[in-house]
Amino acid sequence: MIQVNRSICPHDHICPLIKACPVGAISQDAEGFPVIDHKLCIECGKCVRNCPMKAMEQTEA
Repeated sequence: MIQVNRSICPHDHICPLIKACPVGAISQDAEGFPVIDHKLCIECGKCVRNCPMKAMEQTEA
């Protein structure tokens, strides 16, 4: 499962991972944090590899 580490994510900009996600599983909440729709997420890891702040973490389900 991929999760956002909120203590690392600056959430002060439009998240570049929204466009990077091949299935459109990432959006942003009202505070600016990325939100992963786990029903859509295929766990390809593209967001984990492309997050400039390394705030996306892939963990065991």
